[in-house]
Amino acid sequence: MKKTIYILLTILSMNGLAQNSEKDWYISRNLLSPLAGMNLKSTAANVLLPLVSNLEYGFTLAGGFYQNSHQFETRFAIGRSNPYNLIPQVQVGYNFYLLDFLKKNKSGFYVGSFARWWDYKNRATDNHLQNISLNFTLGYTWKKKRLTTDLRLNQPLLLYSHSSVEHYSGSAFEVNTSPMPALSPVLPFLSINIGYKLRKPLTVE
Repeated sequence: MKKTIYILLTILSMNGLAQNSEKDWYISRNLLSPLAGMNLKSTAANVLLPLVSNLEYGFTLAGGFYQNSHQFETRFAIGRSNPYNLIPQVQVGYNFYLLDFLKKNKSGFYVGSFARWWDYKNRATDNHLQNISLNFTLGYTWKKKRLTTDLRLNQPLLLYSHSSVEHYSGSAFEVNTSPMPALSPVLPFLSINIGYKLRKPLTVE
């Protein structure tokens, strides 16, 4: 909890810097992550919710900046996918607003890539399964004054895993295009993020 509060205060402290920066700094939250991992009565909901929450569970907070046709972002999440585990996550990535770069039309369409670290911690056994993945992103951002709405598709590509489980400890590196290969060999997942820019949009007199 202390780490969460520290991260929140760190991102909020960017507000002073944002007022004097050419970068549009922002913070955002994943709209559906609080619902993921709640162990609802519906089996379908328990399977599908993580696929539309970017596989993020519980509390999430993201921060970064827009500059011209570029977006840099860091994401933090911590929560449970079931009553027995805890999953902290950190993601760092970049999105490129392709149509805005080519046509200068303020289009919110972007492509990009994110690296994600997460740790499946079994709270009963204290075993860990740590992972690092590389994802391709495709999405669209709507901006209205200080508010932003980001609809994002995330496609996993590569995965590195390390387990601390006795007799199974070790590392593995593989091409991995689905978080649920039993369901589909290629399975992107989505996220809906609501954000707030830390300075007022510039206006031209």
